[in-house]
Amino acid sequence: MNKLLKNYLAVAVLSFMSVPAFAGLSAGLDSDYLFRGVSQTDGSQSAWVDYNHMFGESGFMVGAWIGQIDLADGSDLETDLYGGWSNGDWTVGYIDYGYNGDADLDGGEIFISKSVMGVSVEYYMGQDDYTDYLELGHSIMGVDVSYGMWEDVGDNLTLSKSFDLPMGLEGSLSFVSFMADDDSMMKDEDSFVFGVSKSF
Repeated sequence: MNKLLKNYLAVAVLSFMSVPAFAGLSAGLDSDYLFRGVSQTDGSQSAWVDYNHMFGESGFMVGAWIGQIDLADGSDLETDLYGGWSNGDWTVGYIDYGYNGDADLDGGEIFISKSVMGVSVEYYMGQDDYTDYLELGHSIMGVDVSYGMWEDVGDNLTLSKSFDLPMGLEGSLSFVSFMADDDSMMKDEDSFVFGVSKSF
């Protein structure tokens, strides 16, 4: 799901180019779907698709992300609707998370992001019983490094490298370490994830 904000930021940058409107569609397959370091597929592969639309040069945009999951409650599909605005410096918006199993999992977040001295700062304010999340990111010698702190859940460290593949595909290889808070009743876990995606 972090792909969602990265896609949003890429489109937000395009909004300040001489393009009257922009719509983007991307799809991919990952060996595991990790949300803030926690597997949402019980370690199995997940397919996803993302569509977003930028309205002219105003900086406003909406989109939807749909992905396979495998949760204990029987949910096997996550649908995220999002919208926001960017002025090329600050980005703000809202994400609505929906699941086809237990409706108690549904919720939303207000997000805000900004780059400070080469470090990306993303803050998500939880709504509907969701807790807050802060993530810092930086690219070092072509490797994306991020550290996230999820209130009452745990922290995660991600090292990720993207690379081009034949036929216009993009690959990624990531190492993700999740460190659970003592009171969260969750387990620490380390994961290697390989993903392949294509933009249309």
